[in-house]
Amino acid sequence: MKKINVILYGCGVMGRKVAEAVLNKNSLQIVGALDIDDQIVGKDLGEILENPEPMGIKIEKDPEALLDRTNAQAVVLTTTSHLKGVRPQIEQCLKHKLNVISTCEELSYPWNRYPELTREIHEMAVANGVTVIGTGINPGYLMDTLPLVLTAPCLSVDSVRVTRMMDSSKRRIPFQKKVGTGMTQREFREKIDQKIITGHVGLLESIHMIASGLDWELDEATELPPQPVITDREIETGLGTVKPGDVIGLTSIAYAKRDGKEVITLEFNANADVDEEYDEVVIHGIPKIHERILGGVHGDVGTVAVTVNTIPKAVEALPGVKTMKDIPPVSVTP
Repeated sequence: MKKINVILYGCGVMGRKVAEAVLNKNSLQIVGALDIDDQIVGKDLGEILENPEPMGIKIEKDPEALLDRTNAQAVVLTTTSHLKGVRPQIEQCLKHKLNVISTCEELSYPWNRYPELTREIHEMAVANGVTVIGTGINPGYLMDTLPLVLTAPCLSVDSVRVTRMMDSSKRRIPFQKKVGTGMTQREFREKIDQKIITGHVGLLESIHMIASGLDWELDEATELPPQPVITDREIETGLGTVKPGDVIGLTSIAYAKRDGKEVITLEFNANADVDEEYDEVVIHGIPKIHERILGGVHGDVGTVAVTVNTIPKAVEALPGVKTMKDIPPVSVTP
């Protein structure tokens, strides 16, 4: 089996988890690693993983130097949620004719939010014969790709509703911070307003991917402001004890209308005290489809798995900016 050579661009929490997953794949191998954190630059990548063991890959800071000399087919980019921030990194990779698979949420369906920027990246990718795709568990799978796949046995679809109910205390610490864990209600509001914390990113991208996949022209797509989930008792979290009256997570809702009717509803719940975890898709149509994943899919594990499993499909895909609906269904990579 010929292996795909992979460079890791970003060695934070998710980058490290991707590294650990790739090390267990026969079809993939890591040939380079990049980061800007001076505390890890210069270290062996293997030394910062869960089970430290040298692997002969030094973490570097200069992308051009690494990309110039390294024989790779793909880059896994795990640096930011926002497309404008990741654009220079994508362009560096494209210039070196490298396929880009990224966990950047806004890249999962960038055509609506950033049409001109996406067109420019698309044209550069086509010119260099490579693919750019944003993916992960959500957006990328549970709230967009999966609902589209579940419409396959439907003769018609009237509406789609997706609900995620997640225990955020099981997630990585940066995620717990992202959903406001441990903040007072005032701090939560201020940090959301100032965009210091963002809550979940990607609901509108998922809505537009679903609409595109169903060939629906929407009247509007709206994301409501994230709402804090307040605890009425002390809760122990990875960020310490949360007192009654403070924030243990959030709920984010987005919806879309077509012909005056609400046809897509996405509800994302993440807090440290959920009664039951699940991921649910309800499709009203002929026939009705109701799918619930009991226990839910672990967000970090799922994001890493979907990202890693997308690498071969991205390398094989036609050049340009792609979304998960544009490539063959992703399955586990050997």
